Amino acid sequence: MVLHIAKTIQQALQNIGNHYYHQFFLHNQERISSNSPELIDKYGQLKWQIVDLLNERYSQVLKDKFDLYHWLEFNQNDEVAYFLNETGSNCLSYSDHKIPHKFHLWLGKKGFIIGIEQLGSGFNALEVNEKRLKDNEGAAFEFFRNCKSSIFFDDSRKARIVYMEHLI
Repeated sequence: MVLHIAKTIQQALQNIGNHYYHQFFLHNQERISSNSPELIDKYGQLKWQIVDLLNERYSQVLKDKFDLYHWLEFNQNDEVAYFLNETGSNCLSYSDHKIPHKFHLWLGKKGFIIGIEQLGSGFNALEVNEKRLKDNEGAAFEFFRNCKSSIFFDDSRKARIVYMEHLI
C-alpha cells in the first residue's frame, strides 16, 4: 500500500533531495461564500502551472509528459493528473470552503512533492482509509491505495493537506 498515514513532509523532503519550493495561493480568505467562476478558473490555471513546471523540470528524465487531460481520458498512469484532479475535486465537494486554499510544490533532485491544502476543520484520513468510508462517488482513496507514488497527510486525524511524493 502506498498510502502512508505516519509519513511526514520532512521525511519526504529528505527523499527528494535538494529542492526548490513553490506555493500557489488560490485564495487567502478565512471564509469563502462560494466557489465563484473566477476561483474555479484560477483553480484550473494553478493546476496547469504545476504540470508545466513539472514537465519543464523533469522532461529529460520522464518518458511521457504529465497532462491533466489524462484524468479525463482515464489514463491512470499519469498519477499527477489523477492526484491533482481527484484531490482537488474532493476539496471542491467536501471541504469546509468548497475549494482548495493553496497548492504546494517541491521540485527535488530525486523527485517532487505536490500538496493540496484546504482551510477549515480537515478530515479524518485514518478513519476514511481504515473503514473504507465512501461518503461520495469519488475514487480518491482507492487511487491513493493503488498509485505508485506515496500519498500522505499533514495530520492523519485532521488532514488539511494531502501530499503526493513522486520519486524519479
